Amino acid sequence: MSFSKFLIVSVFTLFALGGCSSTPKTLPVHDEVMIYTLPFDLTYLRTLEALESLPDWELEETEKEKGLIRVRNTDFMALTDNDTRLATILIKRLGRNQTSVSFAPHSQRVIGGDQLLERISHYLSREL
Repeated sequence: MSFSKFLIVSVFTLFALGGCSSTPKTLPVHDEVMIYTLPFDLTYLRTLEALESLPDWELEETEKEKGLIRVRNTDFMALTDNDTRLATILIKRLGRNQTSVSFAPHSQRVIGGDQLLERISHYLSREL
C-alpha cells in the first residue's frame, strides 16, 4: 500500500514540476513614443523600409491613411505565444513637420519589440 502512495505522489510531483517549467515569461513593455521632426509621409516610408529590412518579420497590413503598419514575427516558437508575435506600429502627425512612432497598446509586449524600435530609430535618425 505504501509503494502505491509513493508512486502516486511521485507522478503528481513530476507533473507539477513539468508545469512550472512551462510558465510563460513576462515580456518587457515597450510604451515609448519616438518623436521626429519629419513630415508624416517620410516617417511612414522610412518606418516601412525599416520593418521590411528585418529578417524574420513580414508585413501583414499597411494603412497609410490611418498611420498603421502591422508586422508578424515568422520565427516560430510555441503556439502559446502567437499573440505576442504580431506588432502594430502607429505613426501619427503631431504637426506639419513633426510625427510620432509607437506601438499600439495591444502590441507593447511583443516578442522582439526592442529590435523593431531600434531598427525604426536607426532609419529615421538618418533623415535628421
